[in-house]
Amino acid sequence: MILENTIELDLSDVSKELSFLLFILRDDSQDEMIIQQHTEDLDWKLFMRLVLHHRVYPLVYLKLKGLSTSLIPANVMESLHLQYHNNTMKMLHLSREMSHICEAFTSSGIRNLLLKGPILATQLYGDLAHRTSKDLDILVDADDVEKAEKILVQLGYKLEDEHTLGNWKKKSHHLSFEHIENCTQVEIHWRLNPHFSKSFSFDQLWERKHDVILSNQTFHYLGNEDLLYYLADHGARHGWFRLRWLIDIERLLPRINSENMKIYFDQYGGQQYVGQAFILLSLLFSTKIPHDLECLTISSKSHRLAGKALYYIKRIVKLNPVPEKSVAWHYNRYLFSLMSGKQKLAYLLNKFHPSSRDALLLPLPKSLHFLYFPLRPFLWLCRYLKRESVLKG
Repeated sequence: MILENTIELDLSDVSKELSFLLFILRDDSQDEMIIQQHTEDLDWKLFMRLVLHHRVYPLVYLKLKGLSTSLIPANVMESLHLQYHNNTMKMLHLSREMSHICEAFTSSGIRNLLLKGPILATQLYGDLAHRTSKDLDILVDADDVEKAEKILVQLGYKLEDEHTLGNWKKKSHHLSFEHIENCTQVEIHWRLNPHFSKSFSFDQLWERKHDVILSNQTFHYLGNEDLLYYLADHGARHGWFRLRWLIDIERLLPRINSENMKIYFDQYGGQQYVGQAFILLSLLFSTKIPHDLECLTISSKSHRLAGKALYYIKRIVKLNPVPEKSVAWHYNRYLFSLMSGKQKLAYLLNKFHPSSRDALLLPLPKSLHFLYFPLRPFLWLCRYLKRESVLKG
């Protein structure tokens, strides 16, 4: 097999607790003798930290709940059961909010595609309770963003981001909202990723969409190839610091048409991110990659990116929304390595363009907005010093 000859990434420093977590997630037999070997002298507090960090407690609970009580400490199982129950309640709540928002959008003529959340749980895991979700991610046409914002405000949501200047849609790819009363978080996207490159239009994504009927309501989500592209791109940008994102890819793999995916890559690119995900899946979960797509795993760039992502997987680090200070420099270099030459150039040029955060820090009348260009370095420095002061304080 190609992967066995090409993947030589170092797993020698993976902790015993992470090794056990990986074993649970990839092995369905749950042989109690093997589990006993894994759990000898295990740091159960660290194990639970890893389970929570990687957001995989529903799957871990389901895998371990049938085992002998002598293998897993009672307090660990109690904690896992509590997390499983709380997640079920949260996913039911997110589903209700998803229903209200999508109904309001559709009634107002706003086409919408669900990116992750409860839809991903039901379609890839078969059960709402088997996957965790922090928020709702909804993609709309760029021309409908303002209309979607007004509807969310009417539904009780508050905008968390600033979009004072007229270039905010170019500077970002989503807006964040939070419900005033129930604290539900929603992100409205108008692009699948923040990369500064030409990509497919919303109309193209809409034509390839999948539909699902839940509780007599029709929801729309990305087609399989678009979903693989999006999940791989999203996971790559976040350094795969949560194992949950890799499991999403593994669950999606049986639905992928290899020939369609090859055509897709020829048109839109993204091979290196999918290749990175495949390498990590093969290495960490022994996932069998479709034969026709194994060629993606021999890309030198995918291999380098997989090695860099392991740095974050082996540690308990948070990279989103702001990377921890201890890994910030490493992570920023990693993000830059993800980009193509054109994307790097566009990214650097974009840094010279003012943002709404500049206008928030130094409000100017519209007639003087041109001053934000020469003032941008000073405003950036001011924000940086202010942020450092808060961290030290």
